Amino acid sequence: MQPHEASDHAPQPIAAPVPKPRRIAVALQGGGSHGAFTWGVLDRLLEAPQFDIVGVSGTSAGAMNAAILADGLHRGGRAEAKEALNRYWEDVGRLPGFAAYAPHLPRGVSLPWHLDNNPLYVWFDMLTRIWSPYQINPFNHNPLRSLLERIDFERLAKDPEAPRLFVCATNVRTGMRRIFDNSELSIDVLLASACLPQLYQAIKVGDDVYWDGGYTGNPAVAPLYLRTDATDVIVVGINPLVRADVPRTARDIINRIDEISFNSSFMLELGAIAFVEEILKSGAGKARKLPFIHGIRDSALAGFGASSKMNNDPAFLHHLREIGWQAADHWLSTDGKDVGNRSTVDLSHLIPMKDSVPHLLAA
Repeated sequence: MQPHEASDHAPQPIAAPVPKPRRIAVALQGGGSHGAFTWGVLDRLLEAPQFDIVGVSGTSAGAMNAAILADGLHRGGRAEAKEALNRYWEDVGRLPGFAAYAPHLPRGVSLPWHLDNNPLYVWFDMLTRIWSPYQINPFNHNPLRSLLERIDFERLAKDPEAPRLFVCATNVRTGMRRIFDNSELSIDVLLASACLPQLYQAIKVGDDVYWDGGYTGNPAVAPLYLRTDATDVIVVGINPLVRADVPRTARDIINRIDEISFNSSFMLELGAIAFVEEILKSGAGKARKLPFIHGIRDSALAGFGASSKMNNDPAFLHHLREIGWQAADHWLSTDGKDVGNRSTVDLSHLIPMKDSVPHLLAA
């Protein structure tokens, strides 16, 4: 037998099995035009073959991103989801906006992106502090309504294999949080989740009326823990948690109050999760293992100013998308490897009355 003939029967190396993608869920904060940051984050995560997004929770702009993402994934997988998000935000940038009335800047002067000096925005902001949307917007027109008609809510509701989708809104009468799932979603539900009461009339869904979900859950995290089989939850943050300076102008004070109120319910929910994790680690509770939690945010968002959340200039939206893409890319290269193994966000400082936990566990 010739040497080359023997090689024909030599055992071939066995290829290593390709690991199954990790089943993850994403929780998306709201924040107006700053939702384009989340667009960039999702665009990058969809390029990561090691993850399958099986659950999405969103509030306000996060609800829009969540619904577009889930619908795209269900229609055609990652590529379709990326294209759907791109089409949606391109269309948002085509809507009439305050940026069209921005003061002319000399050549070479960079755009501030905020609208604090925009005459139309300043006038409109003052108007909303005097008159309600029932007076200045009697027909309750919302330009986003037509952009949401592309979502196939019926398919998301009927197919159990569709990504699990949770949208948060605030019941105006009771002040309680309402979480809508796949079986209940509609354009009105998404608009309710993003219904700022200074700008829009309360949205009726069923027998109740709703305002922005950010007041009671920005976003809601518990459904991703309780109603999906995700091993990890990634929170995409938009609203700044910390401000270096104390606000002194009336507008800055109001903006900071809004930031705190839109973050408070979210932080309380994380605190509750941290408390349960502490109990489970102690061995005092017997329950299934909670998903690991991670976070993607970028401090650059705090530098744009609160009024920039109303700026839908296409250049600004693409700028935010790039910041989000880079933030997710950095997270993948640093903390991404820990998905499925451990949490990369430390929630221990959020445990209510942490010093009393050992005594409670010992009781």
